[in-house]
Amino acid sequence: MLRKNMFQRGFHQSVKSLERTVVWKDFSKRSPSLSIASESVKKYIFEGGKSEDGKVMGPPSLKRRFNRVKYRSPEHIDEMFQLSYEFMSKRAAEIYAKLEKESDGLVRSQLEVEAEKHNPEVQYNFQYHDKLENDRRVIDYDVAVYRHLGLKHWESYGQMLLMQRLESLSVIPDTMATLAPKAEVNLRFPFSTGVNKWIEPGEVLSSSVTSMVPTIKIQEYEHNIDFSKQRYTVLIVNPDEPDLINDSFKTTLAFGLSNLKIDYNDNVVDPRKYDDSQVIASYVPPVPEKNAGKQRFAVWVFRQNGELSVPAMSPADRDYFDIRSFAAEHKLEPVGAHVWRSEWDSNVAAVREKYGLPEGRVFTRVRRTTV
Repeated sequence: MLRKNMFQRGFHQSVKSLERTVVWKDFSKRSPSLSIASESVKKYIFEGGKSEDGKVMGPPSLKRRFNRVKYRSPEHIDEMFQLSYEFMSKRAAEIYAKLEKESDGLVRSQLEVEAEKHNPEVQYNFQYHDKLENDRRVIDYDVAVYRHLGLKHWESYGQMLLMQRLESLSVIPDTMATLAPKAEVNLRFPFSTGVNKWIEPGEVLSSSVTSMVPTIKIQEYEHNIDFSKQRYTVLIVNPDEPDLINDSFKTTLAFGLSNLKIDYNDNVVDPRKYDDSQVIASYVPPVPEKNAGKQRFAVWVFRQNGELSVPAMSPADRDYFDIRSFAAEHKLEPVGAHVWRSEWDSNVAAVREKYGLPEGRVFTRVRRTTV
């Protein structure tokens, strides 16, 4: 009992001194996003929960007061947390000391990650908040540790799903030869089309959903990209357009943008983000023809090597579009991709009329010739 009391006194004294010395508590040189925004959650984590009447309360994430009152943490977990926190924060202070002497930008980013990736406030922010539609006050991708955590999260599922869909649907190699993904690409269509969500790669969408220009989010995770100079090109191609002349299929360009400017947080590309000078090819929505089967619409994101000077393409240039030659000619580096699929449905005729497109054809299993 005496040993336990001595431990508790020493523990509480160390916690008080910790508040004054821990580098993770100093925000004079660190982003506010590295701190938990909710004071109630922060107080519970670092001080334990007590109500006004002195009763021990459970975590604020439990909404019902009855459940918070009944909640009990595992024995001594709070003490162990504080000891671990003190140990890891001392290591962080040593890393920050190295950081002050480092001039190389990439090494500095790596040290920032090492200093913060075990910070419980950073881990809480990342685990319990939206990573895709991130609030930069909570998850700020300008901060190196959030880029590191975002990359690991994407690699754990989203990147593998994307590559599986690109390869199983033969988007690779039917469009580009291969992809070493560096940027996470997400896509959705305006809310007015009826589907208010980010589209899963390979999803089959109605022609009414895809009738308007999509919103594309390009999330870079690499450190030290100079966004003042770096520009991006986005191309959407359809490799499944029927080619009756050659009794095969051809690739058409459905949408093209160039010289796009983004950064780690401001990276959603929609019509407010670009002007007519950046449009290589205006958006032509999917209008698959009856009995032609599903068509793939591959979204490719490229890093440019300088400014791109490409005039708006004519319908003839878009009709037989060689995306590989285009990328090679303009020195475009593929860094991300996405794909959705479309097939004929009852809404196609209305979409064709809206865009002034010709009436669609109806294909049959057997090609008939007229005499």
